[in-house]
Amino acid sequence: TSVNAVREHHRRGAVRWPIFMWMTVGILVGAGFGALTAEAISGPNLQKLIGVFALVIAAQLALEVKPKASRTVPGKLGLTVAGSVIGWASAIFGIGGGSLTVPFLTWRSVPMQQAVATSSACGLPIALASALSFMILGWHDPLLPAHSLGFIYLPALLGVALTSMVFARLGARLAHRLSPKLLKRLFAALLFCVGLNFLV
Repeated sequence: TSVNAVREHHRRGAVRWPIFMWMTVGILVGAGFGALTAEAISGPNLQKLIGVFALVIAAQLALEVKPKASRTVPGKLGLTVAGSVIGWASAIFGIGGGSLTVPFLTWRSVPMQQAVATSSACGLPIALASALSFMILGWHDPLLPAHSLGFIYLPALLGVALTSMVFARLGARLAHRLSPKLLKRLFAALLFCVGLNFLV
């Protein structure tokens, strides 16, 4: 999904590659610790945490509750620290990081389309580091269903990956055609539905 979306964003010159590179350093470390944290939380509690997290982010985006976007992009150390926090939370909540990376970058005065594009690029190291960590942590768990690779359930991975690959490029194109305000509202509506589904 990330590769297809990034190709489209890169074609439009929207990915801020220097930001991506330094955030990725932190993401790789943070995602590993995030997987360890998620493993320590019981399944039902983790599900509730994910639901609440999604609703909070949805409300934040819909109501535009955020610090004034007057700060500049931080330096290498600041981006690495931000990446580690985003990687940690993304692994726990099973997200690509967009719900954290996009608000962080827009707060740091990165235009919305560039924030979405750069966040999309950050989704690849988040996915790889998190998936690898969850595979290793669940490798010898006897309670997992058949067709599991550690904590990764392969039929679900295949189903989600195939459909996401088809629609990622369409989503990236829409992101450049829609206004930033509408883009935020659509993202908030999606997160609200996801959060509600996890809690109900």
